[in-house]
Amino acid sequence: MRRMENEITIQRGSHQIGGCVTEVETQGHRIIIDFGGNLPGNREGGISDEELLRTVFDGRVCDGVLFTHYHGDHMGLYKKIPREIPLYIGPTAKKLLEILTQELDSYPKTAEKGLPRVRSMNCYVPGQGINSFGDILVTPFVVDHSALDAYMFLIEAGKKRILFTGDFRDHGVAGEYNTLEKMVRDYIGKIDILITEGTMLSRGDEKRHNPIRTEADLGKQARKLFEANKETVILVSSTNLDSIMEFYHGLPWGMDFVCDAYQAKLMLAAMEDKGKYYKAYRPEMIHGKPRRLYIVGDMKGLGVGQNCYPADFSILKRKGFTMLAREKTRFKKIMECFSDPLIIYSKWEGFLGGEHADPAILDFIGNHRMTKLHTSGHAYVETIEKLIRMTDPEVIIPMHTERADDFGSIPAFESCRDRVRVLQDGEEYCF
Repeated sequence: MRRMENEITIQRGSHQIGGCVTEVETQGHRIIIDFGGNLPGNREGGISDEELLRTVFDGRVCDGVLFTHYHGDHMGLYKKIPREIPLYIGPTAKKLLEILTQELDSYPKTAEKGLPRVRSMNCYVPGQGINSFGDILVTPFVVDHSALDAYMFLIEAGKKRILFTGDFRDHGVAGEYNTLEKMVRDYIGKIDILITEGTMLSRGDEKRHNPIRTEADLGKQARKLFEANKETVILVSSTNLDSIMEFYHGLPWGMDFVCDAYQAKLMLAAMEDKGKYYKAYRPEMIHGKPRRLYIVGDMKGLGVGQNCYPADFSILKRKGFTMLAREKTRFKKIMECFSDPLIIYSKWEGFLGGEHADPAILDFIGNHRMTKLHTSGHAYVETIEKLIRMTDPEVIIPMHTERADDFGSIPAFESCRDRVRVLQDGEEYCF
């Protein structure tokens, strides 16, 4: 039977961070935005992955699944999506995802290989509408986030203009020079419905107690730590390329940058694609030559042609270095030869304690000296307020937040509280 209304449904993610799945459906067409796995610690009693699959892919038409970015809480269930449904992602994000998936596929416990599906994904052209979804037109726009090459979507359907923010911010590399304001002013303008993330609404203390507000701040503080410590080890997500590039550029001349082949491949791919747009993604030049990357473990095909060399700590320890690490036995073993390394913790503080504590991270840090140096990958309250003010939506739908129910009572949003429409998981909003 033909549908009589157009609908937005947040199948999961209306009252939690991560695990996101959103539908936009018209009278004959339907798209899915993100298909993420649940983060550890997400509320019990919500829809399970199996129920989610049955609900979303229930025989109704599905013209495509669009991923805002490559984080697992937004696309972690991609292998479960029916093969006949086309998948979409950013071009640089796809390159990075291929490197990540090759790494994951190499693990013995990985039952289903993901690389063939990743390689079949379609890529966005920023600012160019996708006409493959019938009466739903989607225009992707690059946004700043801790995942490189992330997107928000302008969706035009049923005579309405819907802006789906995905995860975004304006204090990273892609957010410099008022990029968000310029993009909204020049290409988006007024909209009818805003679907916005609100991750930081429940993390006010994290922001208040953290002097590192921007990625640029992180780079400046990193340099001071490098200058004061001859041996540093950085715990950072290998796909948080903004922070990694700030560490890379913040390292003083005369000291060396160490990582493994997987991390080096991610850096090299990001530099190749984004160096033409952002200074932070260009090689650090030392005496006219790019800074070398020193590789621990298997070189995995890297060599002089990629400016990569095997790490020899008998030399590196004399010069001083920083090393990107992962919570792996290999890195713990390598650190046994270090004198008194400082661990720079550059991940979400929640992994260090409480319900989201990560035992692998805590074990890795052990009794080593540790300092925190991190900035959020998500929009601050004032950034969300600014977006609302610039787009002047008739309806505001919060998601990807633990504070959806009191979104309208937050002081920054007081002037628009009567426009806030809080949805429950699975609830349809007709437009």
